[in-house]
Amino acid sequence: MKAKKVFLSFAIILMVSLLIIGGVSGGIKRKPIEVKEMTHAQVIEYEDVENNENLSTLEENYDNAVLDNTLQKVSADVVDEEITICVFGNSKLSLSPDSAKIFACIQILDAELDKAKENNLQAFEKLIAALKSIGIEESAITLTNFNCHPNYNYDCGRNIVGYYSTTSFTVKVEALDKIKECVSVMTENGVTEINNIVYEVSNLEEEYSNALKNAVENAKEKAAKLLNREDLKIVSVKEEYVYSCNSLYRTYAGDMSASDLVGKIEVEARVLVEFN
Repeated sequence: MKAKKVFLSFAIILMVSLLIIGGVSGGIKRKPIEVKEMTHAQVIEYEDVENNENLSTLEENYDNAVLDNTLQKVSADVVDEEITICVFGNSKLSLSPDSAKIFACIQILDAELDKAKENNLQAFEKLIAALKSIGIEESAITLTNFNCHPNYNYDCGRNIVGYYSTTSFTVKVEALDKIKECVSVMTENGVTEINNIVYEVSNLEEEYSNALKNAVENAKEKAAKLLNREDLKIVSVKEEYVYSCNSLYRTYAGDMSASDLVGKIEVEARVLVEFN
């Protein structure tokens, strides 16, 4: 009986011990994360977020720096690039002529071709002598054209009734006050037609060069006003073609005075100038 009690007591002690051990073991398995471990986990997570933010900030700063450098470079290129402008300039000069050319012809009709030609040449030689008598040099008289052609009558078919012989020429007159006298001598010595009188300027090329210079200055003034600058430099100059009649034409009339025959000659120049 006593032994039975001892065994029962031992069994109870063993069971209590097992319960205590099991409780401790279960408690360890369900033990929550210590504060130290949780703090460490939170710190790691916080550090990861902070690194990401720093990385984004660095990338943004880098992008901004690249953008700023690009803008500065583009801005510098724009500032350094020279501004160019193209402007038209023109100039017109009104000149007094100092010489003239008289265009005229002698036309003769004869029944025979040889006689028409011979009579025409004789009339031309007579005219040259008459012009020389009033001070016109022979070198100032220029033969420009000579031709002979038949004259037809169409009343009864087509029949040749004679031949025309025509001598065309010019007379250069250096003194304008001699134009009227020269024309009178020509009409009195076989000239059948005064075509035109062309007034000229002996130094026309020089005057045209002056007009070109004035045209360039005109373009420079326009460019200076447009850009509000005075330190413009010429890059290129292109001469533009301008149709300009540099001579005056008059049809001769007997009642015209010398002053009626003399007019002004206009010389115009036009250029395209590039400045920077």
